[in-house]
Amino acid sequence: MLSLSFLSVSLNAQDSEYKIFYFSGTPKIVDKGKEVTPVRDSYISSKSVLKVPANSYVVLTNKKEVPMGINTPGSYSIIDLNKIYQNVGNSNLTQEFFDYIANNMIQEDQKVKRSGGVYRAVGDILKTPFDEAMIIADEVVLDWVNPNGKELYLKIYDTENWEQPYNLLTTDSTYTVVFDETKFVKGKQYAWTVYHGEDHPQQGTILRVFTFADETWKTNFNNQLIEIQNGENADMNHIKTIRLYLDNNVFPVGE
Repeated sequence: MLSLSFLSVSLNAQDSEYKIFYFSGTPKIVDKGKEVTPVRDSYISSKSVLKVPANSYVVLTNKKEVPMGINTPGSYSIIDLNKIYQNVGNSNLTQEFFDYIANNMIQEDQKVKRSGGVYRAVGDILKTPFDEAMIIADEVVLDWVNPNGKELYLKIYDTENWEQPYNLLTTDSTYTVVFDETKFVKGKQYAWTVYHGEDHPQQGTILRVFTFADETWKTNFNNQLIEIQNGENADMNHIKTIRLYLDNNVFPVGE
């Protein structure tokens, strides 16, 4: 979870130009010698400095909602940010950087997600979808590690009663689960894993969870999407769309 401390980032917001749209890694806001973690959608004080360490990035917007991405390590004052904005024009968020943002958002998001079900994670052979995925299509491809084609059981559980819609013997490393109203209910959470035996997995086995989105959820999501796409700044619409998908755990991430 992101820190809710607004100690530095909310100071002098009225005369701030730049807002934190998204970040990954461990950037900091420095004000009066104190460092705090940035807070999304908060302003950078005119007297603060943005510190971007290695393996981190920050996406900023200015008052005109022009986005700018910074992934070069360094310390950036408001004067520095002004110079960068003057040099990049309307935006420096190229398609390559958009892809970089999306991939890193997903990776960072996975690090902080809890593992599903009642078992603790001790090692991960499950690849995709990421945990707590929201599936807006009527099918999802489950993907795991099985390089030697071993016999494994794909297990899917209803997390309310731990009944099993699937306990399928397979030697593959992928399986397409198609929504079937006799097996699933939209809006309910299901857990999945692969295991070497037909019985229930032992303690320590990872389970990830997913949900087939119901119509109410889809309507709310689509309304937010329409509102974003009606924005005047195309680049801003683009990264707002990415953030909407990621904030809602939609799999796969799309636009």
